Amino acid sequence: MRKDVAVLMVLWVMCIPYATFICASATPNKLDTLKAFLRKKILYDEYVPIDSVICWSENILPVIKTNNRNDENYFLLQLQLANAYTLRGDISLAIDRARLMYEEAKETEYEFGIAVANQAIGDAYTIANQCDKALDSYQDALKELNHLSQQHPYRIQLLLKISNALQRKGQLEKAQKTLHDIEQTLQKQPDYATSFFANIEKANYAISHGHLSKAYLKEAAAYLHNMDSIYRIHPEKFYCFHLKYTTAAYYRAMGNWNRMYWNKALQLYEELRQEYTVNKQSAYYRWITQETIYLYKIQGKSMAACLLYQELYSTVDTLTAEGYVRQINILRAKYQIDQMEIASREEHNKFITGILTGSILLVFIFIIITIMLRKQRQEIALSTQKLEHLRTNAENATSAKSIFLSNMSHEIRTPLNALSGFSSLLTEKNLDNETRRQCNEVILQNSELLLKLINDVIDLSSLEFGKIQFCINKYNVVNICRNVIDTVSKIKQTQAAICFITELESMDIETDDARLQQVLINLLINATKFTSQGSIILELRKQSEQELLFSVTDTGCGIPKEKQAAIFRRFEKLNENAQGSGLGLSICQLIIEHIGGKIWIDSDYTGGSRFFFTHPIRQSQSTNPQKENNA
Repeated sequence: MRKDVAVLMVLWVMCIPYATFICASATPNKLDTLKAFLRKKILYDEYVPIDSVICWSENILPVIKTNNRNDENYFLLQLQLANAYTLRGDISLAIDRARLMYEEAKETEYEFGIAVANQAIGDAYTIANQCDKALDSYQDALKELNHLSQQHPYRIQLLLKISNALQRKGQLEKAQKTLHDIEQTLQKQPDYATSFFANIEKANYAISHGHLSKAYLKEAAAYLHNMDSIYRIHPEKFYCFHLKYTTAAYYRAMGNWNRMYWNKALQLYEELRQEYTVNKQSAYYRWITQETIYLYKIQGKSMAACLLYQELYSTVDTLTAEGYVRQINILRAKYQIDQMEIASREEHNKFITGILTGSILLVFIFIIITIMLRKQRQEIALSTQKLEHLRTNAENATSAKSIFLSNMSHEIRTPLNALSGFSSLLTEKNLDNETRRQCNEVILQNSELLLKLINDVIDLSSLEFGKIQFCINKYNVVNICRNVIDTVSKIKQTQAAICFITELESMDIETDDARLQQVLINLLINATKFTSQGSIILELRKQSEQELLFSVTDTGCGIPKEKQAAIFRRFEKLNENAQGSGLGLSICQLIIEHIGGKIWIDSDYTGGSRFFFTHPIRQSQSTNPQKENNA
């Protein structure tokens, strides 16, 4: 036994020099290329695609980690890998890499590593349109870097990220200060790659003000010229994309003054889309498609915008599943690389077998076979685990979509019932003209209501991104309440009386009448479901000079106190057997909060249920919910 151990030790010592030679000859070229990418601030070029960057990085990083992981290049290469994942559309892998970077840096208390890890986390948030969290991560990264030195060369990269996040959030004054800081730093530390991306941020800032004055667009054109000058000297494919993308944004802004430029912008976006259509999951393809959709919308090409929107979000829906498939493919590619390395070692072993005895050769072959079998078992187990994860995710996604569709049905059932009922009445031959006119009015009213409700479904799909559209104008709120009472009275399925009480003869307020009607109808319809007899009262009164108070009171069965805290949650139902999805009150809460009011249940009322909500008479600048659609 001791002899066998001694033989193995001799064999291992003899293999080390050759293995070292193989690694030294294969890795430096790739490592030097990746370091060159870091200097140029690029993720790929026309010779090295993004998949190669990822594959190389995954093989090189473990070697660097073994030698010295408290090294700036080690963490910058990890950041480069995370950004490559993000660009390719593998958001989950980018987040995992950011988490791994943070854990490694935290373990050794390496401040630069922690700063870079926070930047990677911020990049992942940015691609997911979580600008607030992205900005927090970038600022945390800057704090960590300042612990090392407030003049650290990497500081300007974080300032570029912060400027971009501030502009995305609309904090343009802070972004301008950050851009001024960047300009001063570049004067002290000139660098063409950093200057290129600094000009992008400056151009974006000027473009965002282009609707105010053409002078800003002239500034943007100057920054684009600077970018083009740098690109002509350093014609990198990575720079070309950003140059075209920013130029298209400039043309889009110029279209506000001369619509001819919108066609130029669409032409550039179409060129970029054709270039990156091979991977529709990539961040570039998604950005370009979103901008194209926006241009189609402002040009009035609604059908083209809808088609692109469906294509884009069908891709996004499958992003996670396809990401796992790619992860398995990467694992397989790594396995093939390992096999090539094993084959190289085996070639070297053939040279050694001429010197060593046959017994040493048998032992070595046994060790190789054992290693290969172990790797195969590990990969089979990992593949099984990944497949199970994919299956679970697919089942969860299907279940979530089914629940959403079924639970949204009660939101559109009320207007559909009215349309069906009054349409049937119109078929009666004995109806007089006045009755027919009234039926037509009800049908028209409920058709419009149904259209608004369908738009709400679209709005709800965008809640994660905060894109809810409101149309604020002046309306007579007393007339709105009377119209709602009239509508609900005609479609109610209860013996309870529905009435409206107010001391106000007339009251003009700034609101979205469709949204306000939706809230009132939801509350009244909910009351009719649980009030078979008695009364349902909508009351309006002026609570102060700035605010109105609405209440909906019924004499029904009421809501138990233990359930009152949960009624505004989505899909929360008091009675699982009752009709409805449980979305009504959560939609009401969302609308009221966007308008600037509050909604609650009166927990002290015991004669049934009573809901209150407030509504501002005038919309202030901070509470005005009119938002621009950035799709």
